[in-house]
Formats: sequence, structure tokens, C-alpha cells
Amino acid sequence: MEDTEPTGAGPSGREIVLHGGRANAGNVVRIGDEVARPAHPQTPFVEHFLHHLRAKGLEIVPEPLGTDERARQRLSFIEGAAPTSPYPEWAFDHELLIDVATQQRRLHIAARDYVPPRDARWAVTAGDYFPPGSAGALFCHNDLCMSNVIVDVDRRRVCGFVDFDYVAPVDRRFDIAVLARHWVPFGDPDGAELTEIDRVPRFAAIAEVHELDHDTRHAVLDLSIDFLEHARRNVRSLADGGNEGFRRMIEAGYESTNLATVQWVHDHRREMVDRT
Repeated sequence: MEDTEPTGAGPSGREIVLHGGRANAGNVVRIGDEVARPAHPQTPFVEHFLHHLRAKGLEIVPEPLGTDERARQRLSFIEGAAPTSPYPEWAFDHELLIDVATQQRRLHIAARDYVPPRDARWAVTAGDYFPPGSAGALFCHNDLCMSNVIVDVDRRRVCGFVDFDYVAPVDRRFDIAVLARHWVPFGDPDGAELTEIDRVPRFAAIAEVHELDHDTRHAVLDLSIDFLEHARRNVRSLADGGNEGFRRMIEAGYESTNLATVQWVHDHRREMVDRT
């Protein structure tokens, strides 16, 4: 992740605020080779899931390191850059897109035999995030937006997936839909005008990595639309509830951008489903 100015030095050393994310904006810091971030009711169960993924050889996910004296979650730091607005050109590299989808599929495969604790609570802080039809049995990240993917910029490869707060059992097509919404991307993210991006083959590339047939592509696009509709209501609710990161999204015109993105998916559905 990229850094901003240090927030101060505590007993654990110099703290540097990390860019990226909305829900925990300004509250995720690097301390040496570790990251400290707010803990939530789901955090112990997220850590259980991360341990499983790492045991399956998925080293792109952070290693849980317990909590600190301020009750913050501690994780291993993953070196690299997280694309954030205004998005750099390298964030839309085609080979990077394929690697993001490939690593997502590796995560899906690693999660197939995951057995959660019987008392587990998932995505407690997600609000009205999951649309009808997203429910399923596969534990997924569910929020692989650009700022939650750490990138080796020189090699255009994924270094890490971060921010697993929204882990929950879903239909894998929902996790793919969320990734496609952000990485195709459907519409122009955060109001940016990305006129040079040929989005249709980018969706086709994601679909090919995941071996999606014609009907499954339709299902992913349906879930993308449902996700966007839910997200518009959820972001408004979280902003009205006092979350600063989501309040800034609303002020920046998120709702009109969201509506335009939904329309874009409707307008280009046929091309994306048929593209090979």
C-alpha cells in the first residue's frame, strides 16, 4: 500500500496512515512490517478464514498477528501499491486484470473446504450490502475493489488481497460480479472519465478465467446490477449514519455515477455475454 504522513508514534513505533478503502478510511496504519486496523465483531472469524487460506498456500492474503494494546487487529504488511482515485494508467493493464481474476479463482478453490467456527458471525459491519440471489456456500472476499488489491506495479501482478471485513458465504458468481464491477470497470469509477478503456473484452477476460458459460455470464451481470442497486442504498445509509468515507462518496456524486453505471451494464449486456 502507499503511505501518507505519519499519524504519530506510539509504543509500537511510527504509524503511517495507508490510503485506500472507505469504511475504515484514515484508521488503517502501517507500523513497521505490520498493519493495524479497527477490529469488528467479525474480526476473529475473518482471521480464522485467513489462517485457512494461508495454510492452503494462498500467501497473497495477510497473516493475522492478533490484537494490540489498543484492541486493533494486527496483520502482516504487504508491500506494493493499491490503486486509488485518481486511478493510474497501470491499474487498467490487461495482464493485471487477468492476474486479479486468476488470484480470485485461486481463493475460491482454496476456500472450498473451509469449515467455519460454529459461532461465526460474518460481515457484521456490511449493512445492506448483499443483494437477493447472492447467498451461497462458498466463503469469498466479496469486496475486491481496486483499493483492496495490492499490486507490484513493475510486474503488473497481484501482491495481495486485503480488507476481508465482508467475508461471508455467497454464490461465487456474486464475488465475480463485484470484481467485474470495479475492474472492468462498469461505468467510470468515482466520476473519472476512462474513455480509452475497452470494457467489453475486459469482462470477457474475467469470464474466461472463471470459465463462465453463456448463462453464468448473464447471472453475473444480473448480480452486478443487483449489487449496484443495493450499494446505492447502502452507501446513502452509511453516510447518513455518520461514516465519513461514505459521506465523501455521496458528496462526490456517487449516486448519479451509480445510476449511470447500472445503465451502462444494461446497454452493453449482450456484447459482454457474447464476446469470446
